[in-house]
Amino acid sequence: MYDGLMNRKSVVYICSGFVALIMLVSIYFFARMPERQAPPPPSGENQRLIVFKDVKYSGEKKGVVDWELRAKTARKHIDKATVEMENIEGLYKPKPDDSVTFKGDRGQMNTEEEVGFVENVQVFYREDYVLKTPRLDFNFQKNLVTSDSPVDLTGKRMSLVGVGLVADTKEQVISVKSDVNGSVETEKGKFRFSSDRFTYVIKSSTYIFDGTVVVKGQDMSMLCDKVFVVSKGDDLERIDAEGRVRLFAKGSVAKSGKAVYYFKDDKVILKKSPSITKDNVEMHGQQIVYNLTSGTFSVDRPQMRIEQ
Repeated sequence: MYDGLMNRKSVVYICSGFVALIMLVSIYFFARMPERQAPPPPSGENQRLIVFKDVKYSGEKKGVVDWELRAKTARKHIDKATVEMENIEGLYKPKPDDSVTFKGDRGQMNTEEEVGFVENVQVFYREDYVLKTPRLDFNFQKNLVTSDSPVDLTGKRMSLVGVGLVADTKEQVISVKSDVNGSVETEKGKFRFSSDRFTYVIKSSTYIFDGTVVVKGQDMSMLCDKVFVVSKGDDLERIDAEGRVRLFAKGSVAKSGKAVYYFKDDKVILKKSPSITKDNVEMHGQQIVYNLTSGTFSVDRPQMRIEQ
């Protein structure tokens, strides 16, 4: 019986040792196992967006629709008045009988404040002008369109590039902020312009080049502070130059405070203390009329000085 008890004790000890070993191995195994990560919850930003297809937004003043935005895809924020759009086409009416259309790749708009932007945009005005720029910011309530990006403006008679834009659609005035280079087509050929700034007054069809202006035609070059290119009907009529005018043509150098160039007649009228120098002869007068085609000029009340 004693031997039987001893065998039972041995069995008990062995079983207890085996159980302890299993527990140690289990503790080691679970301690070394990486912590299981719970799957991330859906993005909060995505939960606050609703996606629409082929949508249209519009605004009105005094019961008349003055702007529309259409997009192939739009993502509307639930908790704010922001809409993100792709493949955009738009229409804006600063006046009931006047409209501007545009299209862009993508953009964003606050529908309550009627402000936003469009990227990679083209703007079309009366089939006369096309404006291209990487980005335009708009404020429909204030009738303003702005950009700090390079702009490219092309029309029937004029092409122009520069940096930055401010357009007052109500007053119909477009301004390019800096680094302006452009050209206009006339019966006398192409005239090239460069200046610090440019303004286009749509109502009067007037182009204004301002700040260190250079004008280059086929037979003449002009430097001055400011230039107005004035139209009459569909034709360019004249260039009004102001401030430190310098004219170089066919070996002559003319200076004045103001000058007017007429495209059709190809002549320049110099006013405000004008002078002209040719073949070492300098002449002053009350007014000088210079015919660029023939290279001849007339001086009103002349005073002459011959350089030796």
